[in-house]
Amino acid sequence: MIDWSGLWSRRAPWVAAALVVLAALVASVSSLGNGFALDDVLVIERRNLLHSLSNIPALLTTAYWQLPPEDTLWRPLGLLSFATQWVAGDGAPLLFHAVSVLLYVAVCLVVLALAWQLLPAAGALAAALVFAVHPVHVESVGNIVGQLELWVALAVVGAAAVYTRARRTDRLHAPTVLAVLALALLGLGMKEHAVLLVGVLLALELTVLRDAPPARDGGMRARILFVALASITLLWLLVRSDIVGGLAGDRAHVALKDLGLTQRAWLMLGLVPELARLFVWPARLYADYSPQYTALHTAPGLAHLPGLLILGAFMGLLGWSWRRDHALALALAWIAVTYSIVANIVVPTGILLAERTLFLSTVGIALAAGALWLRLWGWLQARPGSVRTLVIASAVAVLGVAAAHSAERQHAWKDNDTMVAALVTEAPMNFRGHFWLGDELLRREEFVAGETAMRRAMALWPEHDGPPLGLALRLQARGLCEPALHFYGIARRLEPRKPTPHFGASGCLIAMQRFREARAVALQGLETGRSADAFRFLIYVADSSLAASDSAGPNWWLARRRRTGARVP
Repeated sequence: MIDWSGLWSRRAPWVAAALVVLAALVASVSSLGNGFALDDVLVIERRNLLHSLSNIPALLTTAYWQLPPEDTLWRPLGLLSFATQWVAGDGAPLLFHAVSVLLYVAVCLVVLALAWQLLPAAGALAAALVFAVHPVHVESVGNIVGQLELWVALAVVGAAAVYTRARRTDRLHAPTVLAVLALALLGLGMKEHAVLLVGVLLALELTVLRDAPPARDGGMRARILFVALASITLLWLLVRSDIVGGLAGDRAHVALKDLGLTQRAWLMLGLVPELARLFVWPARLYADYSPQYTALHTAPGLAHLPGLLILGAFMGLLGWSWRRDHALALALAWIAVTYSIVANIVVPTGILLAERTLFLSTVGIALAAGALWLRLWGWLQARPGSVRTLVIASAVAVLGVAAAHSAERQHAWKDNDTMVAALVTEAPMNFRGHFWLGDELLRREEFVAGETAMRRAMALWPEHDGPPLGLALRLQARGLCEPALHFYGIARRLEPRKPTPHFGASGCLIAMQRFREARAVALQGLETGRSADAFRFLIYVADSSLAASDSAGPNWWLARRRRTGARVP
């Protein structure tokens, strides 16, 4: 007779790994047919710097976006990775997507390795399978720039797994410390939220490792590791500040503009139900979460009640598990730590809610699923076998549906047309879908349909400068400066520190021979502190035209400053 229990105990890690790899591939391999979409186009396809490896120093020292004023992100290893893939694949998107699939499989295996140290085999396998098929991961795999999320997760989860194993076996020696620090550097080079590794290791110490055997060195190596991690993070912040010109993150999302900490907290509390849905039951996925699909509430009201209830339940479960289930406590603490940066409470970020930013946090969701599955299975042991069979079959069915949903959703990121069409169809009240659709139609010279889409976007969210600015630029390109000035005026009012609407409006005014107004607008553009040479040129053109018509008088700004010896800004 075959000893099945002994066979499973001996081969459990390999069987579990094979099942996780299979699940990850089912959920992700359909992305191989995708091309470049959304941010892929701006960051990779149209970025000449990334099409060669001849200038690696520039790749490592340039800002991520280089689209003023959003050039406040620094992801050097990410850009180097994209450039390497572009050169190796001759610019074909297939290689990029293949790398994403392989990275995703690797992250799923690392999640299994971490879970294996925290939970019995059945719970670890459940956790890794939930992670492998989770539909909210689609954006991080199907959209090429999502690779950065995969790299950071690989670094952070890998470091957590290495650290946990070393602490529990009292083998936190120099090679282990160096491995954790190397993974930290890898993560920081890919994307900013790798700074959360310190918080993740602290969460491990306060939960699953608080009952670990005391280290023979009295914990000295652990303290050295934490000091070294903090030092590396500080050094990274200083270098980053020198490259992008400050410690701030990306330009704050327009919905967060001018909001204080309390108002941001109320706004984000209103998004908690949507966040919980994406974590627990992501049946509906979107490329963007913006008004009017996402309602914004910056003052307390009944709309915040669901979020308060969910947050209260989360805190209550965390408090209960802190005393009774350390693995579950770690899972909940992991979610809190890894979501802290994009929560927009301490500092505003460039997004309100995005599926890709939840990737690292879903490790906590997976660990929680594994811990809860163990408790459910313990309860089922006292139930008839038919009940256990039904529960297992239901769990397998849910995993299968999630994997199929993920595989099907990968196609939504095939290209810009597919992604925009899906967003407009699935979330017609989301302003950004109409904005992106209008921009694409205007690029194709389908002006009537493009203007209609842009006006729809403006009606849905009048506070965003993107639609009026995009429409103004297209109108000006067609020589229609009179209507373009109207939309430039809206964009200038909404974003007075952005140079583009000032430059476009001044150029239109010069074309219309309204030179005094053109000069005044260009002077306002100078005050933005950007594109100074371009604005000086516009001022010179306006002043020269006024002088030629003998109407400059005392307002000939450039000549007057040069004549008096004043410095030209």
